[in-house]
Amino acid sequence: MASIIDPALAKSLINEFRTQNKAAAENAWKTNDGQPINGFFIDRESLQNIMNDGEVVGIHVYFAKHPDFAGKPDNVNTIAITGAKTNKAPGGTTPYVNDGEIYDFMPPCPPVCGSM
Repeated sequence: MASIIDPALAKSLINEFRTQNKAAAENAWKTNDGQPINGFFIDRESLQNIMNDGEVVGIHVYFAKHPDFAGKPDNVNTIAITGAKTNKAPGGTTPYVNDGEIYDFMPPCPPVCGSM
Protein backbone atom coordinates (compact mmCIF):
# COMPACT_ATOMS: atom_id res chain seq x y z
CA MET A 1 0.00 0.00 0.00
CA ALA A 2 1.16 3.53 -0.70
CA SER A 3 2.50 5.64 2.14
CA ILE A 4 1.84 9.23 3.07
CA ILE A 5 5.10 11.15 3.15
CA ASP A 6 6.14 14.42 4.69
CA PRO A 7 5.08 17.35 2.44
CA ALA A 8 8.58 18.85 2.53
CA LEU A 9 10.09 15.54 1.38
CA ALA A 10 7.47 15.23 -1.36
CA LYS A 11 8.26 18.73 -2.63
CA SER A 12 11.98 17.99 -2.54
CA LEU A 13 11.59 14.76 -4.53
CA ILE A 14 9.27 16.44 -7.04
CA ASN A 15 11.74 19.28 -7.53
CA GLU A 16 14.59 16.79 -7.98
CA PHE A 17 12.64 15.03 -10.75
CA ARG A 18 11.85 18.37 -12.42
CA THR A 19 15.49 19.45 -12.30
CA GLN A 20 16.77 16.14 -13.70
CA ASN A 21 14.07 15.98 -16.37
CA LYS A 22 14.72 19.56 -17.52
CA ALA A 23 18.49 18.90 -17.60
CA ALA A 24 17.90 15.90 -19.88
CA ALA A 25 17.25 18.41 -22.71
CA GLU A 26 16.22 16.45 -25.84
CA ASN A 27 15.85 13.29 -23.74
CA ALA A 28 13.47 14.92 -21.27
CA TRP A 29 9.84 13.88 -21.07
CA LYS A 30 7.94 16.71 -22.73
CA THR A 31 4.44 18.12 -22.99
CA ASN A 32 2.69 18.34 -26.36
CA ASP A 33 4.16 21.83 -26.84
CA GLY A 34 7.74 20.79 -26.00
CA GLN A 35 8.06 21.90 -22.35
CA PRO A 36 9.66 19.54 -19.80
CA ILE A 37 6.79 17.69 -18.13
CA ASN A 38 6.18 17.89 -14.40
CA GLY A 39 3.23 15.54 -14.10
CA PHE A 40 -0.37 14.89 -15.13
CA PHE A 41 -3.83 15.80 -13.88
CA ILE A 42 -6.21 12.86 -13.35
CA ASP A 43 -9.81 13.95 -13.00
CA ARG A 44 -12.16 12.61 -10.35
CA GLU A 45 -14.76 11.38 -12.86
CA SER A 46 -12.27 9.05 -14.56
CA LEU A 47 -11.08 7.68 -11.21
CA GLN A 48 -14.64 7.28 -9.95
CA ASN A 49 -15.72 5.46 -13.13
CA ILE A 50 -12.88 2.98 -12.64
CA MET A 51 -13.52 2.56 -8.91
CA ASN A 52 -17.27 1.98 -9.46
CA ASP A 53 -16.37 -1.59 -10.40
CA GLY A 54 -16.51 -3.37 -7.03
CA GLU A 55 -13.76 -5.81 -8.05
CA VAL A 56 -11.21 -3.04 -8.61
CA VAL A 57 -8.67 -2.92 -5.78
CA GLY A 58 -6.53 -0.12 -7.15
CA ILE A 59 -5.40 1.84 -10.18
CA HIS A 60 -2.59 0.96 -12.55
CA VAL A 61 -0.79 3.91 -14.10
CA TYR A 62 1.04 3.05 -17.30
CA PHE A 63 3.52 5.27 -19.11
CA ALA A 64 2.69 5.50 -22.80
CA LYS A 65 3.67 7.35 -25.92
CA HIS A 66 1.32 10.28 -26.55
CA PRO A 67 -0.92 9.18 -29.46
CA ASP A 68 -0.29 12.41 -31.40
CA PHE A 69 3.43 11.53 -31.42
CA ALA A 70 3.19 7.77 -32.06
CA GLY A 71 5.94 6.60 -34.39
CA LYS A 72 7.84 9.88 -34.01
CA PRO A 73 11.17 10.31 -32.20
CA ASP A 74 9.78 13.12 -29.99
CA ASN A 75 9.87 12.21 -26.30
CA VAL A 76 6.25 13.22 -25.74
CA ASN A 77 4.57 10.75 -23.42
CA THR A 78 1.38 10.41 -21.46
CA ILE A 79 -0.16 8.07 -18.93
CA ALA A 80 -2.96 5.58 -19.29
CA ILE A 81 -4.92 4.48 -16.23
CA THR A 82 -7.09 1.45 -15.66
CA GLY A 83 -8.54 -0.50 -12.79
CA ALA A 84 -6.57 -3.34 -11.24
CA LYS A 85 -8.39 -6.48 -10.14
CA THR A 86 -6.90 -9.33 -8.17
CA ASN A 87 -5.83 -12.09 -10.54
CA LYS A 88 -7.82 -15.12 -9.44
CA ALA A 89 -6.65 -17.36 -12.28
CA PRO A 90 -4.93 -20.53 -11.05
CA GLY A 91 -1.22 -20.11 -11.70
CA GLY A 92 -1.72 -16.51 -12.84
CA THR A 93 1.53 -14.87 -13.88
CA THR A 94 0.67 -11.41 -12.53
CA PRO A 95 -0.94 -10.36 -9.25
CA TYR A 96 -3.48 -8.14 -11.01
CA VAL A 97 -5.48 -8.10 -14.22
CA ASN A 98 -6.70 -5.08 -16.13
CA ASP A 99 -9.85 -5.89 -18.05
CA GLY A 100 -11.83 -2.66 -17.73
CA GLU A 101 -11.84 0.64 -19.55
CA ILE A 102 -8.54 2.42 -20.10
CA TYR A 103 -8.38 6.19 -19.75
CA ASP A 104 -5.85 8.32 -21.61
CA PHE A 105 -5.35 11.98 -22.59
CA MET A 106 -4.56 13.16 -19.06
CA PRO A 107 -3.66 16.83 -19.34
CA PRO A 108 0.02 17.43 -18.59
CA CYS A 109 1.59 19.88 -16.20
CA PRO A 110 2.34 22.38 -17.53
CA PRO A 111 -0.13 23.84 -18.26
CA VAL A 112 -2.58 21.98 -15.94
CA CYS A 113 -0.60 22.25 -12.70
CA GLY A 114 -1.30 22.45 -8.99
CA SER A 115 0.49 24.50 -6.37
CA MET A 116 2.97 21.79 -5.23
